[in-house]
Amino acid sequence: MLEMKKIFFATGFGLLTVQLSAQTQEGSGLNAGQVNVVQDYKPTLADAIKINTNPTINDSAPAVPRLDYSNINKTLITDFKIEPITPAKMKGEPLQKLNNNYVKVGFGNYLTSNAEAYLGSGRSKKMNYAFSGKHFSSAGSIKNYGFAGFSDNNLKAKASFFVPNHVINTSANFNNNSVHFYGFDVDSNIVKPELTKAQTRQVYNVYEFNAALLQNTKNEDALYHEFDAGFYHFRDKFKNQENSFNIMAAIGKTVKNETYGGRLSLNYFGNQNSPDSSEGAILTVNPFVKTRGKSWHARLGINVVVETDEGRTFFLPDISGKYTLVEDILSVFADIKGYSYRNSYRSLTTQNPFVSPNINFRTSTVKLDAVGGIRGNINQHLYFTLSGAYKIVDSMALFVNNPHLFDPLQSSFSVIYDNVQLARFYGELGYSVDKKMNFAGWLAFNKYTMERELKPWHLPSLEAGVKGSYNLGDKIIVGLDVFYVGNRYAKLWQLDKITDTGAEFIVNERNLKGYVDASINAEYRYTKKLSAFIRINNLAAQQYMIWNNFPSQRINGMAGINCSF
Repeated sequence: MLEMKKIFFATGFGLLTVQLSAQTQEGSGLNAGQVNVVQDYKPTLADAIKINTNPTINDSAPAVPRLDYSNINKTLITDFKIEPITPAKMKGEPLQKLNNNYVKVGFGNYLTSNAEAYLGSGRSKKMNYAFSGKHFSSAGSIKNYGFAGFSDNNLKAKASFFVPNHVINTSANFNNNSVHFYGFDVDSNIVKPELTKAQTRQVYNVYEFNAALLQNTKNEDALYHEFDAGFYHFRDKFKNQENSFNIMAAIGKTVKNETYGGRLSLNYFGNQNSPDSSEGAILTVNPFVKTRGKSWHARLGINVVVETDEGRTFFLPDISGKYTLVEDILSVFADIKGYSYRNSYRSLTTQNPFVSPNINFRTSTVKLDAVGGIRGNINQHLYFTLSGAYKIVDSMALFVNNPHLFDPLQSSFSVIYDNVQLARFYGELGYSVDKKMNFAGWLAFNKYTMERELKPWHLPSLEAGVKGSYNLGDKIIVGLDVFYVGNRYAKLWQLDKITDTGAEFIVNERNLKGYVDASINAEYRYTKKLSAFIRINNLAAQQYMIWNNFPSQRINGMAGINCSF
């Protein structure tokens, strides 16, 4: 069987050989070129590579080489320059343009006129100045009374000079006030004479000059200092005169949370009036210390007052303080002080222009003026103040009608003095919404205790008021002003008899009923520089008594324009 396979294999291989030979001869593959054999074929066998699979161990602790070194003492010189850092700068918003000039003109019933003008220099780092002029007058009459016209005029010039660490303020002022003694006792049976306007007219003129040196530095270690000086000359139609000169100097030094300082003031006055011509001065020395903490501050001092005309010296308190219970919400305060002031011809006629020139001038001494209370904010819009006060005054000035014997018409007032104790309660409640709405109401009770007089003549025991404004789109602004003055009393002199020592009078009193005076006002802003206004006073048209026998005008109003440029 094996032999047969060999025969079969040999036969196949022979046939395959014969076929390949035939193909070679028939084609042109091998016969197309020539092959030259240049060397005999020598078969070779490449060397085998042996792979070493024997395990080896690497030593993990290599030999430590021996190091040998030395320090090189040599300084490296560097050339490093510090460049200053330029501070960051923030570009501020441009300053708002100011309107330095302002003019107001208005007219109303009772032949009332009002004109005001203000002229200013604007911003400056060296100085600024301003001028102003005001006029307000009325030429109306009040039924059953004399001519009640009046005129108030004022001219003022101010200048401020900015020097290193200081500001120098100067001012000059001129006032001209004219009134008519139009009042008289309507209950009197005396025939009212026909007096001309010139006969009932009184004119007051004031010439005033002031200068001050104020410190203006942020250096807290510097010695604080301030100086002020002023002079005025006051006179009336009948050549009654008053001269007054005042000077003040203050210094202070702050050490940590405490400030030590003092103030010295001198007020000289001289009167040339009939029948009283006098002169004198009030000297006040006020040493003090102020201290403060995180939520409080206090002042402790004393006023040493020397009254040369009265020949008296007083040591009066100067104490104040404030403590914040809740920041920006609730705080308590107290103020206890004492001082003296001169009842001058100028100050008395400012309170009551119908005063007779024959005044007995005196100095009033406030031995104690104590007030304490609490202030708070109920919320971001609602705030309140409650306080109580107690005052002791020696020689407090009171206005009373002259006796019929000397002034049958009761058309002028004299000044009397009494020692007074005053207890006062005051409360205020306010509501504010930014610049859009503001309202406030207040109430005050006054309790007077007199030493000699029966009543605190012409002084009310109850006062109250409400004031508010509403801004509609910064285009229309309306306001309301209402105040109430309670009952007051006037002193009446009734002649009893005339004796060898003089006239004797019986004192009576007249009740001046309380009154309400309500006013409304409105302003329409046509542009930011031009607006129109209207104001109406005494809406209830009451003819209440300002002073005994001197009634007010009934309902009165005024309209006009404002212009700034």
